[in-house]
Amino acid sequence: MLPETEPCEKQLARAKLRESFLRSVMELEGKVCKIVTYEKSMLEATFSGWNPDGSEILVQNMKTPANLQMDSAILRTPDILSITFVNSLEES
Repeated sequence: MLPETEPCEKQLARAKLRESFLRSVMELEGKVCKIVTYEKSMLEATFSGWNPDGSEILVQNMKTPANLQMDSAILRTPDILSITFVNSLEES
């Protein structure tokens, strides 16, 4: 049988990890990113936010391979292969 404090310790550890994840996502707001979709399309956009359940991301100033620019878009995370954030020299 588990000691009574172990479930509480696990819950505290999960809470700290979730808080750290949410802070990291908040730090990404306004950062330029390159997104690769399952269709192998390369999109460039400014990251704006993440749906709390992780199902969608919100981007702004999205450029498509057809050279279309969208002011804002919601992308479903199942349609995304990768997101790479671009570091500028000023941020280093």
